[in-house]
Amino acid sequence: MNPRIFLSFLSRITILSLCLLMVCSCAYVRNERGKDIVAECCGKILTVGEIDQLTRGFTGEDSARLAEEYIQNWAIELLMYDNAHRATNRQIEELVADYRRSLYMHEYEQLLVAQRMPQMIEDSLVHAFYETHKSQLTLREMILKGALLVIPNGAPNIAELKRNLLRLDDAESLEWIEKYVYQYGVGYELFVEDWKLQEEVLDCIPLEKQELEKLLRKNRQVEVQDSINTYLLEVMDYHLAGSVMPLEYARKDIEKNILGARRVDFLKDARNELYDKSLKNGKLVRYEK
Repeated sequence: MNPRIFLSFLSRITILSLCLLMVCSCAYVRNERGKDIVAECCGKILTVGEIDQLTRGFTGEDSARLAEEYIQNWAIELLMYDNAHRATNRQIEELVADYRRSLYMHEYEQLLVAQRMPQMIEDSLVHAFYETHKSQLTLREMILKGALLVIPNGAPNIAELKRNLLRLDDAESLEWIEKYVYQYGVGYELFVEDWKLQEEVLDCIPLEKQELEKLLRKNRQVEVQDSINTYLLEVMDYHLAGSVMPLEYARKDIEKNILGARRVDFLKDARNELYDKSLKNGKLVRYEK
C-alpha cells in the first residue's frame, strides 16, 4: 500500500476512534436522575439517549460524524444564547415588555369590540356608502351568474337541455336539468344566486378570457366542445371588468369598511372614556405645572 494512502487511512481511523471514544466515554457520566450524559453546557445536558435516537439507522463513520455535528451545534446555540442574554439582556427585556403590553392591549380591545360594539349594519348605511363610493367600487374582472354543465359528446336530448337552461329561474326546468345531469352529466355547477368570478368559470371550460367576452356579446348561452365533452354555459347576468360592482356583490366589502370605521371611532371613545373615568376615581392624577 502507498505510505501516504496508508497514513491518510490511519489518520481517518484515529479521528473516528477519538470521536467514538468521546461519545462513548460520556456514557459513564451520569446525572442525579441516572441519565448518561454526552455533554453539559450552560446548565443544560445532552444525553446518550438523545444522540442514539438521532443516529439510529447510521453506522460507523456516518454515525460519529452526525453525533459530533449535533453536539457542536447544540453547544454553540446554548453558548450564543448565553452570551447574547448577558450582553443584551436589558434591550431584550424592554422589547419583550413592549410586545407583552401591546399584546394585552390588543386582546383587550378585541374583547371590548366583541362585547360592546354593535355589529349589525342597517341597509340604509350600506346603500348610502354604495352611492357615495361607487367610483371606487369597480370590478377587477368580469363576474357572472348562471349555470355550467359538462356532458359527454353525443349525449341525448341536447336541444331540450338547452331550452331548459334558458329558464334557470323556473323550478321545473331546474329539476329537469338536475335529473339530466345525474343521468348523463360529467359536471354541473349552478350559480344563479351568487356571483362567480370569470377566472373560476374559465377554470372549468376550454375558453380564453377574450373569447368568452366576445361570445357573450352575441348570446348568453355559450357552447364549447373538445374531443371528449361538451360544455354548456348559460349566463343569466354578467358585469364586465371596470364596471361598477352590483350592490349585492359589493355588500361584504361595504360592511367590512363600515365596521372598520366604526371600530376606530369606538376604540377612540373607549380610550377617552377610560381616561375620564380614571381622572374621576383617582386612578389617574394630573398635577398642574
